[in-house]
Parts: sequence; C-alpha cells; structure tokens
Amino acid sequence: MPYTKIRNKRSIRNTFLFWLCFIYIFIIGLFDNGQMRDIMYYVVIAAIYFSAVLVIADKNYRFFYIAITLVLLDVVTKLFDLENFSVVTSLASLLFFLFVIYKLVVRIASSKIVGALEFIEAINIYLLFGIIGSVLFRVVYANDPNSFNYPGETLRETADFLYFSFVTISTLGYGDITPNDSFAKSLSIFLSVTGQLYLAMIIAMLVGKYLSLPKDDKMV
Repeated sequence: MPYTKIRNKRSIRNTFLFWLCFIYIFIIGLFDNGQMRDIMYYVVIAAIYFSAVLVIADKNYRFFYIAITLVLLDVVTKLFDLENFSVVTSLASLLFFLFVIYKLVVRIASSKIVGALEFIEAINIYLLFGIIGSVLFRVVYANDPNSFNYPGETLRETADFLYFSFVTISTLGYGDITPNDSFAKSLSIFLSVTGQLYLAMIIAMLVGKYLSLPKDDKMV
C-alpha cells in the first residue's frame, strides 16, 4: 500500500479516536441521569478500545482480541456488580492504553514526516493519558474511599476522576478534589510531572521536526 494511503488511513482512524475520546471526556459527564450516563461511558469506552486497535494496527488486527476481552471484562463487572473484580478490569484497561500510547510515541518519534497525522496522534496520546489517570484514581478510590476529599456527599467516579485527572496533568490545581493519603498524593505528583514532561518533550519534538521540514513536505 502506498505510504500516502497508509497516512490517510491512519489520519481517519486517529480522527475517529479523537472524537470518541472527546465525547468520553467532555460530553457524557454533562448528563444528569446516573444510570444512562454510566451506560454511555461503557459504550464509548468499548468503542475507544476498538478504535485504539485500529489506530496502532495497519494490517495485523490480532489486538482486537485484547479489545474484545476488555469489553467482556467491563460487561461482566457491570452486570454482576463485582467491585473487587473491577480493579482487575481497570488495571487491564490501564495496561492496554499504556501499550497504545507506547506505539503512538514510537511512531511519532520515528516519523520522518511531520504533518496533521502526527499532531492528531500527539493529541490522542494526551487524551488517553488523561483517561489513564482517571482509571488510576478510580482504583485508588475503590481501595480506600477516604483517599480523596471532594465537595458534596457523592462522587461521580468516572466523570469526577476524569476531571481531576486532567486538572492534575495540566497542573491547574483548582483544589475542589484533593488527594487525602500518601499514595494518592504521590500518584497526583507523578501525573502532573509526567503531563508537563510530555508537553515539553513530545510537542517540542514535533514542532522542531515540522519547522525543519522542506515546505513541500509539511502538513501531509
């Protein structure tokens, strides 16, 4: 397959993954119906699993088995209300997203062309990193509900931890949700430092590569 067609296919798939992440992070949390909101989260995260596989696999789709397994784990955990098993499910999705991020980082670093595809991949890495943070915070909270201070009497785990994750990695630090124990605090520090290093290193590398390209090779 010609390289241009491969890039076009990757661009389409990365754009689709971007919009799924956008919906998962920014849109679903706006709904007030708790049960409907939870169902939407499960449906969209399942779509993100499969979309992420398409993003990292040009020809070999064996990773679809991983996506199917993750979806089945989510369904079983939700249907049978297996709170202890939810930690295993969360860790499995965490490892999957870390692998996807690794593949995308390697692809960006090794690319000789820097255009729209590389920039959308970089954005997807950042969004997936925020989702990973929310998963980690949910695991900590599931192990100890007193590990976070939060306003009000209830915590919308997915929506609120997505919010807290991106507030942390962007170092906004509003202070409405705060870590309460040593492990949660250490995790928050790790995510905030990693988020800043990512922006400083990956984005700077992309911009540097892009500016050094001949004019005809830009925005391919």
